[in-house]
Amino acid sequence: MRRLTALVDSCLLPTVRGRHGRLPEWVLRGLENGTPGAAVEARATADALRATLPDALTGHPGAPARHHADGGGNAAAAGLVAAGANLHLAVRPGLRADETRVFVTDLQMHGVAAALGPFTAGGSLRPFAEGAAAGVRAITAGHTPVPDDEQLPAMLSARAVTGVLRGELGYGGVVLSDTLDAPSIVDGWGVPGAAVLAWIAGVDLVRLGPSSGAGVRDAIHAAAARAVADGDLPQWRLEEAAERVARLRRWACEPRMPAEPAPTAGTS
Repeated sequence: MRRLTALVDSCLLPTVRGRHGRLPEWVLRGLENGTPGAAVEARATADALRATLPDALTGHPGAPARHHADGGGNAAAAGLVAAGANLHLAVRPGLRADETRVFVTDLQMHGVAAALGPFTAGGSLRPFAEGAAAGVRAITAGHTPVPDDEQLPAMLSARAVTGVLRGELGYGGVVLSDTLDAPSIVDGWGVPGAAVLAWIAGVDLVRLGPSSGAGVRDAIHAAAARAVADGDLPQWRLEEAAERVARLRRWACEPRMPAEPAPTAGTS
């Protein structure tokens, strides 16, 4: 049971809102038990996270409307490094051929992992194929229903994650879920149920929204334990997910060439 508890925590990414630079007690407990990091929005919170866990995976949404402009991946990396982050949580697919590859390559050259998405298994798969070929470290499976899979959201759909993303596109990095606090997810499956279904579908790192707290974390642990006991969620699936997340975390904490300072503030 202790092993399972650590595996579940290793596959969760909580969100810490605010600019106060304090981490909630339940997040601190998770970090002690294997949680790889958190999504933050302020440098003070990123600093508090790194003080607790020096090699933390520190996610940030980046500056709005600057994903493929104003210096591209190099400028985005500079802004995120200045914010204390090493994971860009909102890299959008590029509209033009090769745009995604260039942005991802430039961003990751500076040690900031890209989470490309949202992946929906519909529309054009070209940007995701480009990203996979460029070595994108993470892809975010979104909330959008998959039409040919009983309208399951992509992040809960094995057909989308394991079939299309892993199978057709050959992607081998971390699959990150979009936040689980979207009304469609909460109303349809509840956060604990959605977390379990996401892991079953092939998601590695489940992202908790800012409304989640200690009760949600405990409920996810209970739901995962039931699913493993019932045989619905094989423990090897969590072990596989935890290993992929650990590789991402090691990569994101390796020293890289510094990015040039961003021309304007926007991620602090």
